[in-house]
Amino acid sequence: MLKKKWCAYRQTILICFLVAVLIYSFAYFVYLVKVQVDESEQFVESLRKTHEKLSTVLFVLEDQINSMYLQASLDSNLFYWMQQKESNVSNMYMLGEIQQNFIKVINSNPLIVSIYLYNKSNNTVLSTNHEFTRLEQFPDRDLFERRAEAGGNQWVEARAEKAGYGNHKTILTFVGNIRDLGWIAINVDEQRLFVDFPAMHNLLLMGKKNNILSSRIHLFEPMQQPFIDQLSQLAVTAHEPETIDNNDVFASARTPGEWKIVSFAPQIENTAGSKQRWNVIMMMFVTMTAAAICIYIYMRKHYFRPIVQYQTRFDKNLEDLRHNFILNILTGKLKAQDIWGKAQEMNLQFPTDRYMVIVYQIDDYYEYLLSMKQDERFFMDKTIYSAIKWTFMTKYAAYTVKAELEKIAILVSIPDDGKEEQFAQHVMGTIKYLQQEIKNTCNLTVCAGISNYPHALGNVHTGYFEAIAAVGYKAIYGRHSVIPYKEIPTKHLNQTVFPSIDMNELNGFIKEAELVRFEQKLNVIMGEVLNGGTFSFEFLNAVLSNVLFGLVKLALELRYDISNIVKEDIFMKLYSTEFADDKKQYVIYVAKAVSDYIHERKTGNNKTFQLIREYIDHNFDKPISLTTISDALGINASYVSSLIKNELGYGFVDYLNHLRIKKATLLLEDKSMAINKISEACGYDTVHSFIRNFKKIHFFTPSEYRNKINENHHV
Repeated sequence: MLKKKWCAYRQTILICFLVAVLIYSFAYFVYLVKVQVDESEQFVESLRKTHEKLSTVLFVLEDQINSMYLQASLDSNLFYWMQQKESNVSNMYMLGEIQQNFIKVINSNPLIVSIYLYNKSNNTVLSTNHEFTRLEQFPDRDLFERRAEAGGNQWVEARAEKAGYGNHKTILTFVGNIRDLGWIAINVDEQRLFVDFPAMHNLLLMGKKNNILSSRIHLFEPMQQPFIDQLSQLAVTAHEPETIDNNDVFASARTPGEWKIVSFAPQIENTAGSKQRWNVIMMMFVTMTAAAICIYIYMRKHYFRPIVQYQTRFDKNLEDLRHNFILNILTGKLKAQDIWGKAQEMNLQFPTDRYMVIVYQIDDYYEYLLSMKQDERFFMDKTIYSAIKWTFMTKYAAYTVKAELEKIAILVSIPDDGKEEQFAQHVMGTIKYLQQEIKNTCNLTVCAGISNYPHALGNVHTGYFEAIAAVGYKAIYGRHSVIPYKEIPTKHLNQTVFPSIDMNELNGFIKEAELVRFEQKLNVIMGEVLNGGTFSFEFLNAVLSNVLFGLVKLALELRYDISNIVKEDIFMKLYSTEFADDKKQYVIYVAKAVSDYIHERKTGNNKTFQLIREYIDHNFDKPISLTTISDALGINASYVSSLIKNELGYGFVDYLNHLRIKKATLLLEDKSMAINKISEACGYDTVHSFIRNFKKIHFFTPSEYRNKINENHHV
């Protein structure tokens, strides 16, 4: 016990230590990141302000020098002196005044070191810091000798001053033309010009042609030409710097103007101090991450996992409770007054008070699952259920439950703004979609029943039993059908009326191998059974058994054994068939087997019978008898009678009446033809004889039969 307490105590100390490390690491991490960001912003801001300040100074200086140049160009004494080709006393006086004016300018602007004036007329140079001399004797004569090649006003790159007496400075020189009579050179002290420029920043002063006039570079490595080209091509920047080769760059220029000023400095992130700080930041981040992972692992093991397990169990139990609650509503096991309170407890939402119940029944589902392994069986059952559940939940306000292994029920709320029939059509589309998906995926047929629209949750159980009842009619509608409850026939067992079945007519179709007409007549009988409001499977079996019994009777009359024709118990097979359509197809199968058997016997090798039959078939609508046949064919009349009986299974008179009545049924379709005319056309001596024989076969008089035909055509 003490050991467990000591372990728990140590774990608590360890987790507290890790939390403290995490908090400290996070705080220091945030501090370092803030310092890094602030330093970067401050560095860029410092570069920007330095650049703006220097640009202002340089542009003011440029304006001042341009002003000095214009004043010199307009000075009358200077112009007069420049025109003199020889020096004399008066020229010397004038030259002294010019010298004094230059000195005043130098004294008024501390950035200007000296001024040179070159007179082309007499090839002399006047300098404020050197004696008056001829050009070839002037120390900085190259400055003026190159003017003829350069042409125009121009700033000359920074260089060491050659004129003067000691204390030579690095100067920038502006050289301007004085009315084509000579040149004036104004020299600027480069060191004093950039005295306030910080050592951490770099500067390029460029001329019109992007040539470097002056620079202040504090880099560890010399600049490469591609980098210089990029700087020279840089457009004027605003408040935000451009980035070139990990350098922040500002550029300024004026139009018109002689200078372009470019200030740049390596980004603060690339400095040694910044890189060291980033290493510390990454180390703190790793420490913080490691502490967080350790805390997470501990919390997951001792706190999160139990919470998740509890939540999972709670959700599963809640889902099971909801499932059972919906199932109890559907089966009517809850009182109406208890439903809403429990629904609210389980957070079940029923937006309306109109409902629809759908029941899916999956055929052969139990055998399908048994054919799989246990894991596959569980997975497939859950997959089919989930597919139906989530399809309905995503489209409607619906709850799905598994009523039985092969039955899945869905309770759907009908929207207030939707018409019931339109909503039912939409739901039917969803049902058919799921039916097809299950068939394509699992090769299973699914029948669905749809209830009427009960109002109030307390009445939903009636809708469930309606849907179950609708599914029970899949024997009529088919395995893969959707059956609304309102469309199934209503049972009135006390009013059951057995449909009229003319077996003589059906047997006549069999004898003549007219199976299409047999099937049409059988469809009429099935329609009367299924849609006449008298349906039950017992009743359907009785009706179809009566048809099969007629086929057995026909075979016996023809002296055939039905078991030799079909090779099975036809009544047992009929009763064991599940679906109505399958029952009908089986009756048609038996009828075809009997018809084929009779036809094979009729087309046997008895040529005498074939001769007799052909004679009867061509002369049945004329006065004919056994004697007539005997005389016409030269065969004994008694032999003719016995041969017909043996081959057809019935006598000469029955066969003759069969042919005559068959023709009469066709003639009765013509409304304009009188009954007596039909009697004569079919070979009867009297109308009375015709009516008696017609009723014997069809159970109706010819007039009644015609009226029935007209009613069917009207329908």
